[in-house]
This record gives sequence, C-alpha cells and structure tokens, in this order.
Amino acid sequence: MSLNHTLSVHLNRGTVGFPTALASTIGLIMASPVILTATTGFGIGGGAFAVAMLIAMLMMLAQSTTFAEAAAILPTTGSVYDYINCGMGRFFAITGTLSAYLIVHVFAGTAETILAGVMALVNFEHLNTLAESAGGSWLLGVGFVVVFGILNAFGISVFSKAEIILTFGMWTTLMVFGVLGLIAAPAVQLDGWFGASLVGTDLITVLSLVGMAMFMFVGCEFVTPLAPDLRQSARTLPRAMALGLLGVASCMFIYGAAMKRQVDNVLLDAASGTHLLDTPMAIPHFAQQVMGDIGPLWLGIGFLFAGAATINTLMAGVPRILYGMAVDGALPRVFTYLHPRFKTPIVCILVAMLIPCLHAWWLGGNTDTILHLVLAAVCAWSTAYLLVTLSVVILRIRRPDLPRAYRSPLFPLPQLLSSVGIGLGMWFITPPGMNPAQVYVPFAWMLGATAVYALFWTLVVQKVNPFKPASVEEVLAREFAHQPGVEHGAYPAHTVAKAV
Repeated sequence: MSLNHTLSVHLNRGTVGFPTALASTIGLIMASPVILTATTGFGIGGGAFAVAMLIAMLMMLAQSTTFAEAAAILPTTGSVYDYINCGMGRFFAITGTLSAYLIVHVFAGTAETILAGVMALVNFEHLNTLAESAGGSWLLGVGFVVVFGILNAFGISVFSKAEIILTFGMWTTLMVFGVLGLIAAPAVQLDGWFGASLVGTDLITVLSLVGMAMFMFVGCEFVTPLAPDLRQSARTLPRAMALGLLGVASCMFIYGAAMKRQVDNVLLDAASGTHLLDTPMAIPHFAQQVMGDIGPLWLGIGFLFAGAATINTLMAGVPRILYGMAVDGALPRVFTYLHPRFKTPIVCILVAMLIPCLHAWWLGGNTDTILHLVLAAVCAWSTAYLLVTLSVVILRIRRPDLPRAYRSPLFPLPQLLSSVGIGLGMWFITPPGMNPAQVYVPFAWMLGATAVYALFWTLVVQKVNPFKPASVEEVLAREFAHQPGVEHGAYPAHTVAKAV
C-alpha cells in the first residue's frame, strides 16, 4: 500500500467533525485572559489597539496555513514535536515543544486556571464573597481542571460534545452583549468606534500593542493534536483554524467597541495609573449597563463557559503532545501508557492536570508574581511557531515528493508574513512599566533548560544524532501503530515502511 493511500485513509478515518475542530480553536483562543486583554487593550489603546488586533489576526491567519500544511503531512498526536523533528531533528523538536507547551502550561496554563475562576465569579457578588471566604475564587479554576481532565480521560467523543456546548454558549453570549452594547445609547462619548488612545498612535506604539494583541490569537494550533481524530482532517483543520480566528476577532472587535461605549474608563489609582478597564470589575459594570440586573448573571455564565472551554481544550491538547513525544522516546516511557478501556494517554492527562493545580495552590491564586513569566512563556510559544514554520519550508525544499493533502497558499508569503509578525510581537512584548529583562531573562532560561535536557536525552538516553531530521515515513508508521483511541497494531508499521 502506498504512503499516499495510507495517509489518505488516516486523514479521513476520524470520528469527530468540523464543529469539534472549530469549537476547539475558538475555545482555547478566547480564554478569560484574552477577554481581559481585549478589555484592557481597548481601554488604553482605543483605535490604535484595534489596528494592532487586525495586524495580529492577519499574522496568525498566515501562521495557521503553515500548521495546516504540517498537519496534512503529519497528522499525529505529537503535532508540533513531529513537525519540527521531521524538519530539523530531535534537538530542536524537544527544545521547542517542551519550552513552548510544557513550560507555557506551567505559567500561562496556571494563569488561565486562576483567572478562569476569578473571571467567572466576578459577576456574582455573593458567590465571589463566599469563594473568597473559602480560600479564593481561583479554586473554581482548579475545579475546572480536575473535572475536564477526568472528562478527557473518557475519550475524544466526550471532549467534543462538551467543547461544542461550552464554546457556543460563550461566543454567543459575548456577541449578544457586544451587539446590544453597540445599539444601546452610549454612556461614553467617543472619537470613532474605539475611542482615543491613551498611549499614542505612532508606529512604535502600534507595534508595541501588536505584542499585546498577539496573545489574543495564539493557540489555534492546539487543534492539530486532534488531527488523527478528525474526519477529513486536511480540509477540516485549515477551515476550523481560519474561521476560528475570524470568529474570535469579530467577537472581540464588537465586544471591545461596546465596552468602550458603555463603561467610563475612570482612573482608579493615580499612583499606578490603573483605570477601570484595566480590571475585571469593568465586566459586571458593562453587563449591568447593557442589560440591567440580569446582565451580570448572564455574562457570568458566559465567562464560566469561557474558562471551562479553554481548560477543556488544554486537557485535550497538552496530554496528546506529551504522548506523541513519549512515543518517539523524547519523554520517559511511562508517558506512553494508555487507559486499557478508553485508550487515552491517562498519565499525560494526569500530569497536565497536576501542573496548573499545584502551581495555582502554591501561588495562592495570585498571578501578579508570574505575569513576566507568562510573557516569557509566550516568547517560548512564539519560538515554537518559528521552528514549525522553518520546518515546513525545509520539508517543501527537501521532500517535495511528500503527499500534501493541503498546501499553504501563496507559499512562502504567509510564512514570511507570520515570521516577521511573530518577531515583532516578541520584540515588543514587554508592557509599559516592566523591565524587558524580567521577560527575556526567564525566556532565555526556559530555552536553555530545555536545550540541555534535549542534548542529554538524545545523546545519552536515546543515543541518536540530535540534529538529524526524522524520517516522515517512520514517524507516520509509529503514529499509526500507537494512536490513542486505537488498538495498538491497527496500522502495521510495514504498511507505511513499504513506501520509503
């Protein structure tokens, strides 16, 4: 059987469809921190932030085509790891994937866990008071992690049903409030749709806001580990990522414009320069202004769904990436263990659950001390994007013979556009008032630590050349034999090896 035929069968054999892929894309991107970032961004930047958002969205749309092509060549649970491994070798694959996804999960995942609880309860005054007396509203986020970690242990079908419901509920709620906020009589008189910028409108300022806006769109690639489970994956993935990014952008533009019209961005603290739109308290104020007493209740439910949808996708994506690495031997073999009945990577799910829960508990629900580490982790995330882009370009040059059910259009323009945009975002990622060293030094430590591990593991444990790209055929054969949710041996390795 030819590689082309075997791969085609694999791409089309999934059990879940487009709604799940779209929900996963939107569900992770439009997290609680993203909604808070939009509120803060429009508050300080007005129209300048809208321009920055547009640039960031176009950059991520271009990047999504790269991920879609990579996933069409290598529809694996390891996703990013396998893309970089086949393009540049295990050293870059381990370094990029661990720093971008495991370390990001340690810091950004913890921040999302904490903020999921805080943002969900900020609209419920009595519940918020009760939660604070019990130890803090962040405990709700920890509860989300535990619940959805267990839910994902039951398999992809359970995850998909929950994600569709949560994402639809969250997105429609924010759109309803955004539209109502636009058509209602404005409480604040603005210049233009988004108001004047508090920080200026010059090119450097707009570019600095791009670094902030970029955080609002990263994460659409978290749907790629689900590629083996998606029907017609080569068509479903690029459409889901593109429509998801457009859906998030349209929702945030409408929501941001409505927020600026209905909430007076008053100065709360002259010493720190904190305004109302810089805080979560702007959200219940907005809900009350738009819909009266029912508003905070409805929007609160929407934010509950937002936090839950994001964490549900994290509990699906991170374990599958770790599992894919373990199958290749890049992590200890215990990570390859599958649940006997559900065929899910149960050890990987457990690790993905414990990291944000224990870290949030250690921090006591306070994210102030890790903000700079979150930004450093976003830089590591961006580095993985650049490595994936370079790997796809290398495979285009070195392996033009590979079957590509999806090709990035206008190649290499999207790759150039996204790489330049990511570079600018990393350069301007430090917010005003923060020393750049607070971000870049931890970022260097993250890359350095994972690079040391990558060299040690490949040279001492695996005893392989860390810089030799892996064979696409061998990676696919291994995927077909070890796919979670499929009995081992369902796709014999020799089936693919014949095509080498």
